[in-house]
Amino acid sequence: MNVRVAAVPVAPARRLPPHRVLVAATLLFALPQNLVISGVGGSLTPGRLLGALCLLWWLVARFGGGLGLKPAPNPVRATLFGALLVFAAANALALFLGVPDDRLGSADRNTLLLAVCTGVALLACDGLNRPAMLRAVFGAVVLGATVSAFAAGVHFALKIDLRGYLSFPGLTAQGLGTVDLARGGLERALGFANHPIELAAVCATAVPLALHLTRHARHPLLWWACVAVLGGGIVVSISRTGLLGLVIVLLLSLPRIGGLRWGTGVVLLGSGVALAAVAVPRLAEVLGNSILGARTDNSLTGRLDDYSYVAEKLAAAPLSGQGFGTYTAPPQPYLDNQYLLTAVESGLPGVLALVVLLLIPAWLAWRIFRRPGTIAPELRDAAWAVAAGLVVCAVCFATFDALSFPQFQALTFLMIGMAGAIVTQAGGER
Repeated sequence: MNVRVAAVPVAPARRLPPHRVLVAATLLFALPQNLVISGVGGSLTPGRLLGALCLLWWLVARFGGGLGLKPAPNPVRATLFGALLVFAAANALALFLGVPDDRLGSADRNTLLLAVCTGVALLACDGLNRPAMLRAVFGAVVLGATVSAFAAGVHFALKIDLRGYLSFPGLTAQGLGTVDLARGGLERALGFANHPIELAAVCATAVPLALHLTRHARHPLLWWACVAVLGGGIVVSISRTGLLGLVIVLLLSLPRIGGLRWGTGVVLLGSGVALAAVAVPRLAEVLGNSILGARTDNSLTGRLDDYSYVAEKLAAAPLSGQGFGTYTAPPQPYLDNQYLLTAVESGLPGVLALVVLLLIPAWLAWRIFRRPGTIAPELRDAAWAVAAGLVVCAVCFATFDALSFPQFQALTFLMIGMAGAIVTQAGGER
């Protein structure tokens, strides 16, 4: 007698949504960025490891199918690939003309890090297909940056460095090198970033995302508290970069909330600044001198002196530069300007590609924000947050070598990817 055994259907494996990988990678902003994975050498942080997973995820999904990705034609992705192609062509020409052997190791390392960040942008662009996914990644960025800003506030107020209390199995703390934290008799705080300027830039970029969450996420008081802590992180970093970023966010908020509420907000913000100045007069004095005394500040005048050096390098190799990722300071001077550094490394085509890579996604997101009545309110507001954050990134690139710092480099590419996701969700704006 033949007995037939009915086949038991096997439930398909549950897919891990792409946004959860991005959330996990972004929450690692809450870790000190000098914690690296033990035993592998170099500066492989947990965040960079998850970034490599994002790149692998996107490659498998794009060329093998599945994993929940359904990529559609997207101008942000095309812009990203176009910029990478320009960088690759300039680098190939530089290698053909000759690059010293002692710089090739640095070039390989920086190329790998750029590929990892590209993977983060691509996964965000093609994997965040719903506003709820964008909201989750926004929240991860804000929480990670807020923890870093909170650590900076504790260090500034209580002189307690929370880095020393954080140790995890499998992670080793690397030295940060020589970081000048003195300004005006006070010690600048850097939180869990690698430099006070990086902390300030990350906080300023995260503020518009936090403002979006105050309107469209649960627990708005939590996100308003994050806005306050992020602002405090900028203040204790004593950085003109962060203050400039806050001014940009404030100006771009005018079309979002209207003139009346904007004016009320400016008055309240001014009142808060005045109270803070009364409470901590020494900090207010140093911040005021940093802004009003910028013309005589050695850090600013030193940046201006770099233009002659960059002009000399550009005249020698205008189309190729000296090679992507080959800039080493010292012996080369500190440029403190990513556009100038890119000009030296990748020539004029590289600078143009970098500017386009930052401004095209910001412009596309701003167009979506300015289309009332045709886009869902939450998506329009998310478009404003990403556009404002990318404008802050573009300005910060002119104040320090942004792509040399892991937090801000990863955040910039994540913002580019989220701009692509917003374009797709808004109907494939071309």
